[in-house]
Amino acid sequence: MLHMNVIKKFKTSYQIKFSNDYRFLCHTMGTKTIIYDTSSREKIKELSKPNNPGYIHFSDNDDYLYIKNTIGTICVYETVGFQLIKTIKSNKKYQLVEADFALTNTSFIILDTLKTKDGHQLALINIEKGEFRVLTQFKDSITLIYFNHFIQAESTYLFTLSYENNGDYRVHKIVKVKEPIKNESIEVMENSEIWYWDSIIFNSILNVYIVVKSYDIVILDGQFKEIIKKVNLSDKDSPDFGYFQHIHLSNNGEYIIITYRDTVLILRYSDLQIILVEKIKYACFAEFSTDNRFILIGTWENGYILENTLR
Repeated sequence: MLHMNVIKKFKTSYQIKFSNDYRFLCHTMGTKTIIYDTSSREKIKELSKPNNPGYIHFSDNDDYLYIKNTIGTICVYETVGFQLIKTIKSNKKYQLVEADFALTNTSFIILDTLKTKDGHQLALINIEKGEFRVLTQFKDSITLIYFNHFIQAESTYLFTLSYENNGDYRVHKIVKVKEPIKNESIEVMENSEIWYWDSIIFNSILNVYIVVKSYDIVILDGQFKEIIKKVNLSDKDSPDFGYFQHIHLSNNGEYIIITYRDTVLILRYSDLQIILVEKIKYACFAEFSTDNRFILIGTWENGYILENTLR
């Protein structure tokens, strides 16, 4: 697969994550989250709550594992024994939505999207106290907000704001939230030429934004104003990749991995050329590990840990 050694193969894997210290490896299935000990490669725990897990994050110190399911329930486990210690759910006023979330610098406080009477808004959620603090007041029609990723070099969280404009077109803008998180630390950015995308990430090494819109890849400068480069990944001779699923950047900024419904591609950032391509049925997730040693691939049927030979 991708001309790399398959170190481990799982059953259905919607997401796969290592803990930061690489002691644990977990993947999500349809009804549960599975935990492995990396030293023995043995399964050590099956977590049944929340049901239908969608998004997983280890805390920076690896003391906790956060799991959010597809209807918004969030459970927090201690990694010593993986005992459930905290759970938070939607209430009548604020509804947790099916979307990824960000861990903040404070344990049990996350940055997430809430459905409110004014549409979707960004909020700080204190899981320990069950408190919600809305940070934004977006008033545009049918507002949606998606978490893209944490920009560690800037201590900034990158979100996509999606809404319908007066012409009934769906428009996207960048929302950046900088630590320490407060209302005035939120910045909204837009580009007059690139006004819609499937996903966006930031390369902090080269200070550029990478936008994917279907099979188009666009590089923009650090102010999100100037288009530096644009390529299309398909041509008349190339097969259909399927619809977009996920994008991730290697930790050294040299490679981009993109997941489409039926294909996983690896691009070299310097020239945006496809260097590896693999047809994988029902692909939904592919990322580099934080040290670039591994590539993690998830599908509706299987999950894979590959030894990264691009390093």
